Amino acid sequence: MRRAVAAHGMEPLQNAPSTSLVERTVVEAIDALATPKVRNAVIALALRWGRHSSIPERGSEVADFFRGPLFAAAEQVLGLGAAESLEMQLAPIAGMLASVEVSSVRPSAPPEDDDFPLLRISSVPPEVIAPRRSPQFATDPAPPHVPVVAVASMDPGGLSEMSLALAGVATVHPAQDALEILDELDHRETDLVVIDCRRPVVSVETLLALGPELPPGARIVLWGERADLEHRLSTIGIALPQSWVCCGPHASAEDVGAVCRVLLD
Repeated sequence: MRRAVAAHGMEPLQNAPSTSLVERTVVEAIDALATPKVRNAVIALALRWGRHSSIPERGSEVADFFRGPLFAAAEQVLGLGAAESLEMQLAPIAGMLASVEVSSVRPSAPPEDDDFPLLRISSVPPEVIAPRRSPQFATDPAPPHVPVVAVASMDPGGLSEMSLALAGVATVHPAQDALEILDELDHRETDLVVIDCRRPVVSVETLLALGPELPPGARIVLWGERADLEHRLSTIGIALPQSWVCCGPHASAEDVGAVCRVLLD
């Protein structure tokens, strides 16, 4: 029984038993490298980029899926080393199925081209924290919650600018890739994420494809996104969630900081 792809990805796999040898093999191979949540993200991206409703099961299209969309998705989320390790683990079953003569192959629309969204990663300075508050004493009331804002940018200057814009208001964490963004939202009680679209570590399209893995109502601010974003998204059938806010290409760090302050109130 095949599982259908959700609007922006695929249904969670961890709570449902695999029904095909290929799917079981893929799930087990990725589980050896990542958590079930991240595994779901990798498979969801691969299915979207390969334009499949489910993981191929027959003939050469299995090998094509492994070498193409699945490898690209694993590289984007887990890194090149993990993608190469996954490819090696899956090579035996891909070779076995490619050598089997099949009388009927499920048609699937091929990708329009071989280009997959690139996840650009760069070194980001260590965690930047807003100025310290005055020391707390035993007689003081419990300190209030300090909001956490994750900033995803290839530009160290952008991280510093946002830290200054939010000084005294929030703690700023760097996020270097899609996996860290997921981790920030899922495990660190991050209040919102700022994506520096001028020098992004992950494209908006890739982040939207991870929609099912993002917490419901996740608040994301797009800093410097081009004006044609809605048109680009409409061509691939994706709408921007209502909890996401766009700050145009001319927005300064102070402008974005002001938006963040409103969202954090």
